[in-house]
Amino acid sequence: MTMVIHESLRLYPPVAVVSREALADMKFGGIHVPKGVNVWSLVVTLHTDPENWGPDALKFNPERFANGITGACKLPHLYMPFGVGPRVCLGQNLAMVELKILISLILSNFSFSLSPNYKHSTCTQAGDRA
Repeated sequence: MTMVIHESLRLYPPVAVVSREALADMKFGGIHVPKGVNVWSLVVTLHTDPENWGPDALKFNPERFANGITGACKLPHLYMPFGVGPRVCLGQNLAMVELKILISLILSNFSFSLSPNYKHSTCTQAGDRA
């Protein structure tokens, strides 16, 4: 369930933008950023960048978080649905618990069963299917 929540927050972050102040003159890509300038970044742009998340960056794929946030992308500090650094949302852990409870309550109203057409295949030898 955590992977589904992380992927949902990646594609639909609750935070629209993050801002940081340049502490020194710097180059940001090909752009000169003087000291003291505020740099604003759209979180959804950072969360859907194919260079960081791979060619399927726009697809809903919870499995990308199978190894946690650090295994999901090249630059894990760019995953910031609740902000990042000293201004990170204090309620992020509470929000995650609430989301898990809410999803569990919603799913408890449904029943799941196998299709009558489902046939289970068993392995007879390593790699063989019966």
